[in-house]
Amino acid sequence: MTQIGREGGASILLNFLGFMLFSTIEGLSIFALSLYVFRFDFKRYFWHSLIIIEIINFQNYLTRAEIESLSYIAPVINLLVSVLFFRTIVRIPILLSFIMTIVGYAGFIVIQSLLLSVLFTIEEAQTDLLKGYIIQLLTGVIVTLIGWLLYRRGSGFTFDFERLRFKWEHALVIVSISIFIILLGLMMYILNVFANLVGFMVALTVFLYYSIRKEADEN
Repeated sequence: MTQIGREGGASILLNFLGFMLFSTIEGLSIFALSLYVFRFDFKRYFWHSLIIIEIINFQNYLTRAEIESLSYIAPVINLLVSVLFFRTIVRIPILLSFIMTIVGYAGFIVIQSLLLSVLFTIEEAQTDLLKGYIIQLLTGVIVTLIGWLLYRRGSGFTFDFERLRFKWEHALVIVSISIFIILLGLMMYILNVFANLVGFMVALTVFLYYSIRKEADEN
């Protein structure tokens, strides 16, 4: 291997590790804020969150790096995964899962926008990796800290979550996840991008498993 080849390989590895690390910090902070604001202890779901976030971040990296035409899918999938995570793992009613997801992402976007307005421009954060990482790190730390402080002070939203649960929502969730898996499988086959979208399939399969298993346990 030539010196240029080694340097190129090292650069790709560092880029991948940086993307995964700081995207993980972002993802965990969004989940933490979503849970803390609604009076759930994020630490109880830390490892579940970490596993799902790593799967999706890896998938986002592949999608961004190799399928530019499908890069628009990543934000949609991230929102969908967050909703399904709260519904199947945390066992939150589907309506509240949507609300929690919106609150988490909205809070994250607000804090990150404020930091960008003070520290760097959007163009600088997008073109300079170091500045982008700084913004990701600071946003993640601040968002997580805000959520934790709210939880520790007893602040946040508390009400009867079960009143928001539809009688038929469990069946709807299982059917919806099954449909998403089928549609994603067709997309992978038609576009011949199996390796690039398999992570999304794994995440959906995990949610389907948890949804079916937990319902069986409750019965």
